[in-house]
Amino acid sequence: MIRALGYACVFLLLLPSCKKDDKVPSYLEVRDPSVSADPLTEGSSSSKITEVWVYVEDEALGVWEPPARVPILASGSQRVQVIAGIRRNGISSDIIQYPFYETWEAPLDLVLQQTTVVEPVFTYFDGLDFWIEAFEDPGYKFTVAAESDTTLYTETDPGLVFEGNASGAFYLDQQRPFFRCVTDEDFTSNGTGPVFLELDYRCDHRFLIGVYYDFGGTVVQEPFLFVSSTKREDGGMPWNKIHVDLSSLFNQPGISDREFYIESQLDLDATSAEFYLDNIKLVRN
Repeated sequence: MIRALGYACVFLLLLPSCKKDDKVPSYLEVRDPSVSADPLTEGSSSSKITEVWVYVEDEALGVWEPPARVPILASGSQRVQVIAGIRRNGISSDIIQYPFYETWEAPLDLVLQQTTVVEPVFTYFDGLDFWIEAFEDPGYKFTVAAESDTTLYTETDPGLVFEGNASGAFYLDQQRPFFRCVTDEDFTSNGTGPVFLELDYRCDHRFLIGVYYDFGGTVVQEPFLFVSSTKREDGGMPWNKIHVDLSSLFNQPGISDREFYIESQLDLDATSAEFYLDNIKLVRN
């Protein structure tokens, strides 16, 4: 089994050029990659896999954006492996193999000049640590900060909920221009392994994700990443998913009592803003 390589993202397209005397290829079409998670221990199966690494019999065939039709100079029974890639921190130029998904693998019967279609379903590695807020149960795993002008709501309107029965929401206007909520758990470091925050969201205004931590008895507030609005020019506001890499903050030596927070300050030229959150998931080794 090939495990994800962490943070190296090398775009090597190792496909031979096609000449008249080259072998005739078979084709592998990779469509609709998805995730299957245990809802009781791993939370939602929502995913945003934007690229895949493809291997045949351990030979790298490059990085592809699904749906992708990959030429393969082989036929017959072949062991095919696919690794899921995500855009770290939502940045399109920072594509990595997601370190928490198992490699998808299957024996396939490839036929020359024909296309074999696969829709890989990825699963999480065993033994991971999950902190999950899905807004399905009473109460929250967040505390609304005292300086916040508004609060966190449970939204149950089916037209506004991402999945399940509820999503989280908060709203800003000129009388209530600031919101911040902080996790009610102090996280310890598990060492030097990756730490990612997964989040489904839709909003018409940007918001901030940051981390509080204790350093030598002083509480430090460190802003980390602004998440952009999902509102389109046509007025639609679709759901999006982001994978936020908090590894550097969580693994920083000499700190303790880590908490992450979500906040937003209404822009001076805005009159209101709305934010919907779901499946907030901190994943660690």
